[in-house]
Formats: sequence, C-alpha cells, structure tokens
Amino acid sequence: MTLRSGLLMIGLLLALLYPLSQSIWGERYRIQSGTPAGYVIPSQYSRVLSLGNRGLLSDLLFLKAVSFFGGRSIAGQKMTAEDWNYLVTSIEVITDLDPYFLDPYFLAEGLLAWDAGLPLKANEILDKGIEHRPDDWRLPFFVGFNLFYFVQDYPAAADYIMRAAQLPGSPDYLQTLAARLAYYGGKSMTALLFLREMIEEADDPLLRKRLAKRLLALEGAVKIEAAVAKYIEAEGQSPKTMAALVDKGYIDALPEDPYGGKWGLLQNGRVFSTSKFADHVIESEPGN
Repeated sequence: MTLRSGLLMIGLLLALLYPLSQSIWGERYRIQSGTPAGYVIPSQYSRVLSLGNRGLLSDLLFLKAVSFFGGRSIAGQKMTAEDWNYLVTSIEVITDLDPYFLDPYFLAEGLLAWDAGLPLKANEILDKGIEHRPDDWRLPFFVGFNLFYFVQDYPAAADYIMRAAQLPGSPDYLQTLAARLAYYGGKSMTALLFLREMIEEADDPLLRKRLAKRLLALEGAVKIEAAVAKYIEAEGQSPKTMAALVDKGYIDALPEDPYGGKWGLLQNGRVFSTSKFADHVIESEPGN
C-alpha cells in the first residue's frame, strides 16, 4: 500500500466515523436530558458502601452530578425543584465523603449561589470546605461574596473577605475589598473581581462558560454605572432614562445584556437588568 492510498483510507475512515460520533454524542445528551434526578444515598450509608474507598466514590458521584446538570443545560431543559434538590444533596454527600475535594465547592458556588438562588445553602457547603481546607483563601472569599452580593450582610461579608485576605496566596486587593465591603459600595465592580477570580480557578468548561457569560453582563452594568456617575457629576441629577446617557454623549451605546434583559436605573444610581443575569431555567426553589 502506497503512502497516498494509506492517507486516503484514513481520510475515508475519519469521514465515516465523524457522523457516527456525532450521533453517539447526540444520543448521550438526549438520554442525559431525560434522566430523572433520582435518589442519593445519605452520607452515613455511603461511607459504609464505599468499603474504604470514599475518595473514589466521591469522584464518581461528582462526575454523575456534573453530567446530570450538563445534560439538562445542553438540552435547554428547566431545572426543577426536584433537580436542584438532587444536586444539593449530591454535593453534600460528595463533600461528606471527601471534604478535601475542591471541585464540589466550586460547583456549589457556581451553580447553587447563582443559578439556583441558594447562596445560604452554598455557604453551608463552603463552610465545610473552610473547616477542612483552612489554608485555601478562595473558600472564605466565596462565602464573603455571597453574603455581600446575595444576602446584603455587609459586616459578615467583610469578616470573611478579611479572613481570606490573611491566607497565603490571596490577591493583594482583598485587604482593600474587605474594608470596602464594611461600607456598601461598588456592587457590580466587586462582582467583576469575584467572577474573574472564579473563571481563572474553575476547571469545568461548562461552568467557565456560564461564568464568562455572567461576567460579560456585569461588565455592561459597570460601563453603564460609570456613565451614570459622569452624568450625575455634570448634570447634578440622575438621568431619567437610559437613553439620556446616549443622547448626551456619556456613553456611545448601551451594551447588550447577554441574557436578553433590558437595562434600568434605581433611584440610588444602581444599574439593573430585567433578566437579573439569569437564563430563567429555574421553575421554583427547592422546598417551595
């Protein structure tokens, strides 16, 4: 067989395998999207069933949880209350089996706090991580951010951020950020710092993609807030409409919200979007 004929044969095989592989992956996601949430064996029984291999069972349950959410997300299906309960329980069991396993804590922060609207549940899981990974500044940083951004408990948020700032490897700006959180201000800018840190640390491609989309939305909010500040300084009052920022040249154009929402302005000068920076895949919170 000549080199040319060999290359032609390889090319033919690849051409045949590609549609087959696409079909297999499409069927895989179809099956995953239709998979019910199911039952998660409680931690006290999972420890026994692991037969001393808690780390391995924790890894398997984590992959199952990520695959479950990924199937729902790729298929564009809504996460139901049952689905979120399954994910919450899975992460709780995973971190009970292996409390030193970092990825589940990132999953809790990236999905439960933002997508499920359960920041306190995310913090409960993150506090477990803080107990077992006391030198990891990212975990108290996440808890502090949730307290600030979602719960509006600024003193408690400042305490956690300051705790994170004192740990090795933490960014220099955390000291300033902690002081800033003690007195409310710059919510969107604080969120930008947080999300950039999350994207840099997250390994899961799906989570990184979701965080990057949220970062883009917040960058738009920060850009508008800067224009509003300039408007107030020059005009002596807040703009009555978003269009006034463009009409008077304080911003070239309003950035698009990647979630499809419309920008608005609160009386205190804060910018918001009708989308609330969410894909609207949640039907109701667990327990409702």
